[in-house]
Amino acid sequence: MQSITSGQPLSSPIEIKGTASWKNGQILFGKVNKVFPNQTAEVQIGHQKMIATLEVPLRTGERHWFQVQHPIEGGLVLKALDSPELNDSGIKGTAAKLIAHLGITPEPSATKLAEYLLTNRLPITKETFQSAMQWLKAADAAEVGLPVIKTMFIQQLPFVKGVFDALFTQSKSEPFHELLSGFKQKLEDGGAVTRTAVKLMEVLDSLHVAKQNQFQQTGLQKLVTTWLNSDSTPEMKSGAFSLLQKTGFVPKGMTESVFLEILMDGAEVRSGIPKNSAIDKLHQGLQLLSEAKGGAFAQVEEIEMAINRILNSHDHEKAKLPNDIHSMQRKNISAEKLTPLAFHLIQNAFAESIATKAEGGKIEVNDLIGYLNKDTEQVAESKGKAAELLFQSLNKPPEAQYARTNEKLVLSHVLEADFQTIDFTNGPSVAHHLKEMTKILGLQLEHALINLPGDDMADFPNDLETLKPLLLKLLNEQIPAAIKEMAEQILNRITAQQILSQENGPIQNLLLTLPLNLGSTQTDLTLQWSGRKTKAGKIDPDYCRVLFYLELERLEETVIDMQVQNRIIKVTVINGHGATLEEAAGQYLDNLRENLGKMDYRLSGVSFVNPVYEKERDLRGKPIPFSEAGSYSGVDIRI
Repeated sequence: MQSITSGQPLSSPIEIKGTASWKNGQILFGKVNKVFPNQTAEVQIGHQKMIATLEVPLRTGERHWFQVQHPIEGGLVLKALDSPELNDSGIKGTAAKLIAHLGITPEPSATKLAEYLLTNRLPITKETFQSAMQWLKAADAAEVGLPVIKTMFIQQLPFVKGVFDALFTQSKSEPFHELLSGFKQKLEDGGAVTRTAVKLMEVLDSLHVAKQNQFQQTGLQKLVTTWLNSDSTPEMKSGAFSLLQKTGFVPKGMTESVFLEILMDGAEVRSGIPKNSAIDKLHQGLQLLSEAKGGAFAQVEEIEMAINRILNSHDHEKAKLPNDIHSMQRKNISAEKLTPLAFHLIQNAFAESIATKAEGGKIEVNDLIGYLNKDTEQVAESKGKAAELLFQSLNKPPEAQYARTNEKLVLSHVLEADFQTIDFTNGPSVAHHLKEMTKILGLQLEHALINLPGDDMADFPNDLETLKPLLLKLLNEQIPAAIKEMAEQILNRITAQQILSQENGPIQNLLLTLPLNLGSTQTDLTLQWSGRKTKAGKIDPDYCRVLFYLELERLEETVIDMQVQNRIIKVTVINGHGATLEEAAGQYLDNLRENLGKMDYRLSGVSFVNPVYEKERDLRGKPIPFSEAGSYSGVDIRI
C-alpha cells in the first residue's frame, strides 16, 4: 500500500464537500484523473478533485480505495488500498472485500448497504457502517432508508439516529395532512386527555386539518356560536338562527321567541344535568322563567335579580327572593318579556362553556347543543346539513345560493374566521398565511430560543404553544402507545424540514411542507427554495430558484419550477394536463408580465410541460430534497 499526501483542492463547480469533513479511518473511493511531474496527480474522490503527492506512482484512470490516515499541515494522508476495479460486474465482489476489511459479519443487509455505498462513492468507516445497518434494520425499509443515508453524507449532517429518523419519516409517502388529521382524530377519540392534548387539538384546529371531518363535527357548533356570541351583530344573530332552521336544529318556521318559550316550558322535566355546570345554571334559570309565567313573581326586575344569583353560582332554592317581596301581589308575566331573559341565560351558558374549554376542562358546548335540542338523531342530521351548507359555500359563493343577506354574512364569517379560507389571488394574503403556518408548526422554536433577549421570557410562552414544543411535552406524559408513535412521526417530519433548511456558505436552502385546504380538498404544499446571499449576508433577490409541489383535486400532481437569474424569471409548469393549462393561462400572462415588471423583474416565458415527456427526471414522484444536488463548497452556485 502507498500513501498519498493531499494538497489544496482544485477549484471546481461541482465540489460537494470539504476535506474538513473527512475523518481518520474513513474509506473513500477515488480515481487518478491526471499524473503530473514530481509525483503529483489530480485525484478525484466523489465529486471533489484535489492535487495529491504520490509516494508510489499511480497510473491515470486507476481507481482505488483510499483510507484517511491523519491530517498533516492542513492536508490529508490517504492510503491507497489494493482493490479490484469498481464496476457493475465486480460490485458484489468489491462489497464482500469491503465488508471483510471492516470486520463486519457477512449478511444480506450488510451486502446491500456496502453495494449502495460503493455505487454512490460515499465515505465509509466501521462505525458509520454499523450504525447505518442498525438503523436500516429497525426501519425495515431499505429502499427508503438508503437514500436517507446518502443525504446525511452529502449534506454533512450529524450521523446520528435522530437525524436519520427525521429524514426517514420525511421520505415516507404518507401525506403530511393525513398524518396530522389522523393524529387529531386519535386525540379526539379520547386516547389522551391531558392538558397538553387539549392544547394540541386547538393547535391542529388552527392548522385546519381534517377539513371535512371538522365541518361535520363543528359546523353546527359554529352556527350556534354565531347566534349566541355577544359580539355578533343583530343581523349576524338573525342569519345564524335562520341557518339553524335550514339545518333542522330549530323547527322550520319557528320564530326565535317561540323556540325560547318552548325551552322555558320544558325546563321542569329535565334531569341528569351535572351539578353547578353551565347547563345546570341555564336549567335553573329557565325553571324560574317558567315559574314566572305561572305567576311566581310580581315583576321582571325580581326575576332578573334571582337569575343573577344563579349565574353567580347560588342554588335555585337560594335564589328565591325574601318573603316580603313574595308577599307582594303576583301576576303572570308575558312570554314576550321573558324570552329576552331566556336568551340571556343561554348566552351566559355558552360563554361559560367556551371559557371551560379554553382552560382545558370538559368541553360543554356540545352539552349545550344537546340541551337546546334533546333529539339526538335530529342533532346528528343537523350537523350533516350544517357541514353541507359550509361545503357548498366553499365551492360556490354564498351569494349565488342564498337570497338573504344575513345568511351570506354568517357563512362567509364562519368560513373566514373559523376555517380560514384563503384568497389565493392575493399574494400578501397567501404569504401571511404561509408565515403563520410555519409559526404554528413550531419551525421557529429554536430560532426564538437563540434570540431571546437576555432572561426576558415574556413573549416566549407563545412559541411554546406551537405544535413542535407541545409534541415534545406530550411525549414526556403517560399516553397510549399509538398516540406516542404518531406524535413521534409528526415531530420527525417537522425536524426534517428544519434539518433540510440550512445555510451552506453563501447558499440558503429552505424546505417547507404545509397542510393546505383548497375548498373542500385537503392536500400538502411543498415548497423548495434555494438562493444565495449578498456580501452583507442578506438574501439576494436577483438569483434564486423556487419549486412548488402540489396535489390538486382535478389537475392532480403539479410542479411549478421558477428560476430567477439576474432578475429574469422563467417559469415551468409540469402537469399531466399541460395543454389545457396553457390554454387557460394564456389570458393571465400579460398581467403576470406587467406586475412582475412593476417589481423590476422581467418574465422571459412560461412553459407547460407534460411529465411523461420529462424522461431525464421523474417529477411525478415525491419532491427531491436539495441534498440530491449536494452542498456548497467554496464556489458560487447559480441556478
